[in-house]
Amino acid sequence: MPFTTGLLGGITGTSLMMLTNSLRKIPLSRQPWGHVLCFVGGAYTANYWKATEIQLVHDINEIRADKGLPPMVGSELYSAARTRYIKPEDLKN
Repeated sequence: MPFTTGLLGGITGTSLMMLTNSLRKIPLSRQPWGHVLCFVGGAYTANYWKATEIQLVHDINEIRADKGLPPMVGSELYSAARTRYIKPEDLKN
């Protein structure tokens, strides 16, 4: 998952660089070092965002546990092999 997250972030960063070149009406391949920096920056940002999101879910569950509440619904799905949008079957209302 970190590879996919980084790859998608990198593609997004490179696409942003190409979009800015397009809006400025210059060749898309101008300043190739900018494409590389945007790719690396996008990959780093995407991985950092994912790690921060997982950490926030764990922090929220700790706060809920201190208050005597059950964990946030679907929070056990925050792992590398699963997506967070799958509805958990084992939780009951």
